[in-house]
Amino acid sequence: MIPLVKKDILIENLKIYLVLFKLHNSFLLLISDQKEMGLGNVTLGSPPLTEGLKSISASYNLFGVDKKLLSTIISEKASHILKKPVLLLLFLRDKIKEEEIAKSLLNFLIEILTEIVEKD
Repeated sequence: MIPLVKKDILIENLKIYLVLFKLHNSFLLLISDQKEMGLGNVTLGSPPLTEGLKSISASYNLFGVDKKLLSTIISEKASHILKKPVLLLLFLRDKIKEEEIAKSLLNFLIEILTEIVEKD
């Protein structure tokens, strides 16, 4: 598979790698503080069912116990922007608190996903 996006960002002295793959009618999003990636938390985010209504995206934590809130927020936001299901693999080995990186990581993710949507 060829990545649709492959970027990194430095947040609080922690380098975060982001890789996005386009699958058939869905996306695979990998986020890690390790270049090798990993499983960590596996979360499925699905977009709102009704277009035009302010319904929220739904997420399902499939695997993992650490960083559940962050993986839920990321998967829901990604599926909402892309309007397709997103399978997120979030692997953060560094023991950093979610609230320390959440805002910067989400802003970075929104910027990248918005660019993708505008290209289509």
